[in-house]
Amino acid sequence: MDTYRTSNLPNTRIHVADALRGIAVAGIILIHACEHFNLYWAGLELDRALVAGWEKPVAEAAWWLLAGKMYTIFALLFGLSFYIQSDNQAQRGRSFAARFTWRMVLLFGIGMVNTAFYNGDVLVLYSLLGLLMPWLGKLPTRWLWALFVLLAAQPFELWQLAEGMVHYVDASVWGDAALPAFTEGNLADTLASSLRYGQPMTLAWYLNSGRVTQTLALFVGGMLLGRRRLFYDEPQNRRIWGWTLAGSLAATFLLAGTWGEEGTPLRVMTAAWYNLAQTMVMVSGVVLLWYAFAGFRRAVGPLAAIGRMSLTNYLLQSVLGTMLFYNWGLGLYRHVGTVYALLIGIGIVVVQYQFSRLWLKHHSHGPVEWLWKKGTWINLPSGRRTVPSAD
Repeated sequence: MDTYRTSNLPNTRIHVADALRGIAVAGIILIHACEHFNLYWAGLELDRALVAGWEKPVAEAAWWLLAGKMYTIFALLFGLSFYIQSDNQAQRGRSFAARFTWRMVLLFGIGMVNTAFYNGDVLVLYSLLGLLMPWLGKLPTRWLWALFVLLAAQPFELWQLAEGMVHYVDASVWGDAALPAFTEGNLADTLASSLRYGQPMTLAWYLNSGRVTQTLALFVGGMLLGRRRLFYDEPQNRRIWGWTLAGSLAATFLLAGTWGEEGTPLRVMTAAWYNLAQTMVMVSGVVLLWYAFAGFRRAVGPLAAIGRMSLTNYLLQSVLGTMLFYNWGLGLYRHVGTVYALLIGIGIVVVQYQFSRLWLKHHSHGPVEWLWKKGTWINLPSGRRTVPSAD
């Protein structure tokens, strides 16, 4: 079987990808704040002075714009990063498969640290699905496109729909067991409960929402975009992004509305397609505006600081968010509804932006990124440790 070989073209740092990562992390922070970091049932309908009557429209707007779209951008760029790292090593005549597998083992550990604070962690899922990437990266591009289409079609939901099955994994037993620690316990209670129940709750939710196959599809999609060098401002790329934007907008309008009952395969499948279409509207729109207008680059560019430290900021938002909303910290879940929670989320984004900007004045990587990189390349001779900054 033919395998993919490097094109030997340079993989320079992609600043628009950093900005997109920053947008994704900021959006994740905002939607998590609106959700009180998974304490959905606590305080979301509270009316407060000055914002009475705004709770529902703000919540609906936040869910429409952010929910299910920020993680998809994050996953797409994960696939792009794998391609860049793997291709950089291929250009040196080295295989990246073993190192990337070890990198996913390290990411699993980082994900479990994050899970201890916040039970909605996505890094563990990334680390498990990421184990497939070195093998998928060997496939010819035409095979990868076929795999992307298959995974993006939500095959599990299509099969269940054909068989008349209900797509539902009941995670309430884990949620009920974890709740007292988050709403009444101290930090030790929260850490213990999240480690015990967090991943079962989260993985069940991923299965219920079709997130597993969609995440792997986006990993593959990011790798395909990397092979085609679409994030560089090269000939024909703007035209391709323009057609992508037009097609994604059409799909968004076509899939808008409610399809099927909550929790059914039809609802899960069409919601995943809708989120994917909205994601590609955002990504293609940002890329086109980035390369077309200097003013847009100046306005959005600062978010690249958050994006360059996306892993650090993802962990930091879990600590800050649960400290603010959970009982081990300020317990704000008791006191704020969606509007004030969104404002708190904006505050977290501002704090993390300032931290990222100051840190990157003196360092090339975020602290967690630096540790992850050093761990990935441990035991290599010093002359072979350098990895291009595009990682």
